[in-house]
Amino acid sequence: MDAAGYILALLAIITGLAISDMVVSLHGLLANRRNVEWDWLTLLAATFVFLQIVASWGGSYRAFGDLPQGPWFWEFVLTLCQTIGLYLAARAVLPDQAQLGEHVDLAAHYAFISRYVWASLSVTYALYIMFGIIFGGVERLAANWPPIVGLATIIALAVWPHRWLHRLLVPALLALLCASVLPRRLLGG
Repeated sequence: MDAAGYILALLAIITGLAISDMVVSLHGLLANRRNVEWDWLTLLAATFVFLQIVASWGGSYRAFGDLPQGPWFWEFVLTLCQTIGLYLAARAVLPDQAQLGEHVDLAAHYAFISRYVWASLSVTYALYIMFGIIFGGVERLAANWPPIVGLATIIALAVWPHRWLHRLLVPALLALLCASVLPRRLLGG
């Protein structure tokens, strides 16, 4: 295995743990579904986090897959910090596995944890933009505007916890992610 393969394996482990945590939390909610007060906003935020994790892993593959010697140390650290931000968001966006019979209110959970989730994601987006500027130049970043719009939206979600604002911005953010990522191949160029 070459250097890039080792780095991609580490990133795959972290993203796999993030997705695994989300699946375990979802399983707990579904197993306890009679005692769960469902909330579409929480589930939409979880969907956004999940798709962002998958897109980020594919982006890491595109960034490092062709580097036989691997990235420079700081490239790796920035990418690792982006992945850690995603992991933290994934750990928080859904409540940990609920015990059978225990009451779970997803709207209350979202109200409690939303600033943490969106702050974690803002770090991820900010590092992604910084990585793009350092290694691709401002010109490349200007042509790749969705992350900038996404960062502004995520910061607004982290700063203002008003549910009415989140009801508007979270669906818009998910639509922006889907529009900017769906046309791309996950692992291709």
